Amino acid sequence: MEEKIYRKIGKCLKEIRRQRGFTKKQVSKHLKISRRKLIRYEKGVEKISMDVLERLLTLYGFSYKEFLNYVKNPEMYVLISLASHKISDEDIEVIAHINQFVINLNLMYSLEKK
Repeated sequence: MEEKIYRKIGKCLKEIRRQRGFTKKQVSKHLKISRRKLIRYEKGVEKISMDVLERLLTLYGFSYKEFLNYVKNPEMYVLISLASHKISDEDIEVIAHINQFVINLNLMYSLEKK
């Protein structure tokens, strides 16, 4: 059962990475992990740490809640692709910072509504 969950999470991470236009090399460099380790995460054969998952989700523009909803119902999401442009390593850092800002802003708005 647990293996199935990791495979599903890995499959979703791979789909999002591809849709966002990031290569394995770019993502593994950003995360400071080996390309082989990223592949193992995306295949679901290795458990991903919360730290790495958080950095991945930030890069991809997902909060934990949004990602879990995506894993449960991927057909309910339309992912925006950045693949039409060559993305540099510097671009990846900027994208991650912007996404973190947006995630934090959404969290602040949700807390304000309560």
